[in-house]
Amino acid sequence: MPSLKDIAKQIGGLAVAKAPQSLKGSGRKRPGNLKRALARANTPDKVLKVNPKTKSFSFEIDYAPPGAEYGMFWNDPTVSKTVKNQKTGNDASINFAAQALYSPIIDSMINDYMDEIGKMVVEQISKAIDDLK
Repeated sequence: MPSLKDIAKQIGGLAVAKAPQSLKGSGRKRPGNLKRALARANTPDKVLKVNPKTKSFSFEIDYAPPGAEYGMFWNDPTVSKTVKNQKTGNDASINFAAQALYSPIIDSMINDYMDEIGKMVVEQISKAIDDLK
């Protein structure tokens, strides 16, 4: 069973992998260090958010980390006409954070995790019922 940290690590890695390599002729918004900045900003400890009070968890990607704020131009194509009009040569990188979060790989890992949690809950309920007998 994958752990939440395993899932968070995969999400961070996918965000880096799906980010653009370089930007053709766009002047100021060259993502030369975007992948490095994303890797530093999206470690499993930073991606995974656990709330012990509500017993819930979520995953968050920093797609515009310090030093690479132009990541927002790639994650939200409405911000940049160059990206929106797909004149960059990196069309597959548009909305890279959403692609990472909603990847079939991540969906499968979360489903496996939730299946295992469900099995553990059923086992605990069964044991509690058996203890009452």
